[in-house]
Amino acid sequence: MTYRALPLPGVSLAAPGPRPEPLPGSGPLDHARARLAGRLLTAAGPDGLLRAPCDSRILESALALRLLTVTGVDPDAQERLTRRLKTAVDEGAPDPVQEAAARAALGEYVDGRGALARLLGGFDHFTAGRKRLMFQTILAELGAHPFPELPSPEALFEARGQQGWLITEMAALKVLYAFGTGAPRLVAEQDWRALEPCSLPGPPPYGNHLARTLALLALRLRPRYATAVRERASELRGRLREDGGLPFITGMDVFATATGGLALTGAGAPAHTVRALATALAEHRNADGGWGFDRGVAQSDVDDTAYCVEFLRATDPGRFGAEVAAGERYLLARQGADGGFPTFERGTASEVAITAAAVNALAPEPAHRSAVEAAVRFVVARQEAAGPFERSWSLNESNALFRTVLAHDSFLAVAPGGPAATEVARARARAVARLIDTQNADGGWGHVPSDPSDPISTAYALIAVARTPTVPSARGATGRAVRHLLERQRPDGGFVSRPDQAGPRPLAYHVPVLTDVCVLLGLNHARASRLPSQGMP
Repeated sequence: MTYRALPLPGVSLAAPGPRPEPLPGSGPLDHARARLAGRLLTAAGPDGLLRAPCDSRILESALALRLLTVTGVDPDAQERLTRRLKTAVDEGAPDPVQEAAARAALGEYVDGRGALARLLGGFDHFTAGRKRLMFQTILAELGAHPFPELPSPEALFEARGQQGWLITEMAALKVLYAFGTGAPRLVAEQDWRALEPCSLPGPPPYGNHLARTLALLALRLRPRYATAVRERASELRGRLREDGGLPFITGMDVFATATGGLALTGAGAPAHTVRALATALAEHRNADGGWGFDRGVAQSDVDDTAYCVEFLRATDPGRFGAEVAAGERYLLARQGADGGFPTFERGTASEVAITAAAVNALAPEPAHRSAVEAAVRFVVARQEAAGPFERSWSLNESNALFRTVLAHDSFLAVAPGGPAATEVARARARAVARLIDTQNADGGWGHVPSDPSDPISTAYALIAVARTPTVPSARGATGRAVRHLLERQRPDGGFVSRPDQAGPRPLAYHVPVLTDVCVLLGLNHARASRLPSQGMP
């Protein structure tokens, strides 16, 4: 048996709190946690993982309709997708590019270039150029505008060294561009090889419907794949959601089990229940030691792996020591020369929220102290340079902020007198001050300041402010946030929120169960830090 270090006391995302038994004398906060934890437990599937399906989305639905139309497959599924897109247009699409995609797939005129400008005009991110290329090409394939003229297209579509599903997407876009501009010579045999796994039966590679649908649209242009493309297209009806649309990904069962397990641990769920979740999660570890976001997703990533390591460590670092150690090795192998961590492959851009996640997973193990310090220094430097307001795979400022607060707390717990302690404490204070300053009058937070409040954004922020009970303004913010959330709990114990996840960034997608997970995490932290003077329910 491999033993790993115990979680850091008072620092784990699984904030320990009293078991929320809804007994006479219990307060509204404990009643709310009990109802929410009970609801979350009903999401467990027969294999032990929490079920976390993804809602359908306009972009994938438009591309699915395009695929079925050009292959002449399944008129009934075409009709379902058409109704889904018409409803989305009538009710209002979430962003200009998806509205343009829907209208183009329905045969309507759209201003594709204008839609791109409106979506990406304020998108300040290292992937912005690639996203413009992607959405330009997709809208051209859907007929929104002609394919653009590009300088050195071979180089622009290159994705070597990136994650597997991105390599697939860029190869598909390259093929569509090449054939769409009458230059099929641009396509190399390695491009076809990258796409070929998407022609095989079964779930989409990497759990990614967007990548597979783009790949099938590209593969249709090579006669040898015609039969396979039609077969996969005919299987699409089985992937559609109840509303007739296709989701971005298959689901997030692994991610939801790791984060939901942490939430249930903090809520005082029975030990045997938590162990069952952890056992199921351990069985889905990939060969490289990491985890992907869903069952069957062999592409590991730092985000999911960090949460899985945290949950397994919180459950039983002895029983799951081998899995925790493997996850730690996976994480350490991806740390960059700048001290930060990327989401997927070493050598790609480091990100603040992802680096903070790695810190929280690695900090309890003394052997990783130097790696943790380098990572925290990266986070602090980025905060000092540009403010701690990154939005990455989440659409929320508060997501990166709560994760950096936890990372700073982890570092201060293991190196309280270290040379970096003062600047880390200062960076933590700035993050909390940002949240206090941007709280809405109703007690909640939105994706960014001035946005309407929503439960997920509020829950993220609550984790950070609740961990700062010695600051009067943070105590007040905590009490207001708790009241905001309790007022919005539904009769079934759950919560409804606007989408939080982003991919391809900045397009939103929604996994509804994550709302309940996030809110339970936030309420647990509020309960664990409750002081009599806070006036919380």
